[in-house]
Amino acid sequence: MAFMSVVFVSVCLSVGVGSAAQDAPEYMDSTRAEFFRGSAALIFDDRFTEADSAYSDYISAHPTDPAGYLFRAGGLMADMADREEDAHSKQFNRLLDSTLTLTRSILETCDDRTAAWMYLLRGHVTAYRSLYESRFGSFIKALRLGLSANDDYERGLKRDSTLYDLYAGLGSYHYWKSAKAGMLKWIGLFRNEKDKGLRELRLAADSSILHRQAARSAMIWIWLDRGEYDSTIAVATDFAARYPDGKTFLWPIAQAWFKQEEYEQSLGAFKELREKLAVSPGNCYNLVECDFFITQCHDRLGHNNETHFAARRLWEYLGEIPESTRKRQKDKLDYLKRLAQE
Repeated sequence: MAFMSVVFVSVCLSVGVGSAAQDAPEYMDSTRAEFFRGSAALIFDDRFTEADSAYSDYISAHPTDPAGYLFRAGGLMADMADREEDAHSKQFNRLLDSTLTLTRSILETCDDRTAAWMYLLRGHVTAYRSLYESRFGSFIKALRLGLSANDDYERGLKRDSTLYDLYAGLGSYHYWKSAKAGMLKWIGLFRNEKDKGLRELRLAADSSILHRQAARSAMIWIWLDRGEYDSTIAVATDFAARYPDGKTFLWPIAQAWFKQEEYEQSLGAFKELREKLAVSPGNCYNLVECDFFITQCHDRLGHNNETHFAARRLWEYLGEIPESTRKRQKDKLDYLKRLAQE
């Protein structure tokens, strides 16, 4: 897999983008699009520091372009989610605030195509904040933000219905709103729009400018949620091969094999994940997660000695687990401790 080189980044940053309505016929020109696609590839491969550096350089060269701020915030969110640590919240929110300020200014005078891009960025701001709250803040706030992200995506479609990137946001919104609605859906407050969401993500995967890979990635988790494990494994395996340094796509592979009771394959995927996590375990949340499932796989395969050995690996890092992780992973830690002591 070829990744963005320093030379390529330099070429991208040498092209002025300014106010697209005045300087170029198309806001997201080919040079800018290639830069953002290349930066997204770095994030898929867990190269968060490199991606952040590229976005920072981009912002320095193009301080009036809101996309640089938005996607840099997205990179920080990916890094925090990967580590399960609230490490960049202040910077994350400042970047999102800058995105809103700049898009608001551009929307005052821009053409319809550019306006659609601005509403896409604004919708992403709300979606990123919802994701942040779901991981590190308030569930109620996450739900409220998540339900409001739809508004800006719809505004974007009204300005230009051919900007298919908007369907990446709408597809995720429609599917997960329906999947997580629970009682609200049952009593009729929400329609079931899972199939609509999946169709929208397929449209984005086929026809969007920036979000083809992101839409395909989002579909992996939807297939996992729907119990379509063969599709989950096939597409996630393709992504894992393209981004061999990343961990993101190993999770759905391991989980899909586990849910199919194919414990040998699941064990292999979780072991690969654990090797990558051990290099930089952070708050140990994901290390506990891996050891729990590795132990479960051994147990269900009848590997008695390996089951206890896997559980005893907890002693190697138990003292490094912060209190916040101990609370969040209490049940799995109790399980591992019990087996380790047998």
